[in-house]
Amino acid sequence: PGRTQRPANRRRAAATKNTLPAMDKLDAWDASKADDPQFMMNMAKKYVIMDTLQQHGGECKFGVLFQRADELHCDVLTAALNSLKRKKAVGYEKEMPLLSPVDNEVMVKLLKPDFDCFA
Repeated sequence: PGRTQRPANRRRAAATKNTLPAMDKLDAWDASKADDPQFMMNMAKKYVIMDTLQQHGGECKFGVLFQRADELHCDVLTAALNSLKRKKAVGYEKEMPLLSPVDNEVMVKLLKPDFDCFA
């Protein structure tokens, strides 16, 4: 009749299995801090936003950032961008938070290349 659901422990194992490769991509990943929301936000700022902008010559479209966030299983991209914008580390013309797919063409610019996301 219908699809049967996996038991909860198998679903969790599958989710963990799918998440680990993304975390392993990051040199600064510290598994002991995985439950610290500030550490996760700082990781998003540095490895999703700042590094991607630097790799693209200091600016790129929001869609590029969103794609990188998706690769790293990062779900705080918009919040991290808003935080960096308030600190004037990045800039974009839209006043409201950026959302995909509506804002994928909005250009995000790196204003402070030496900004320390972990300070």
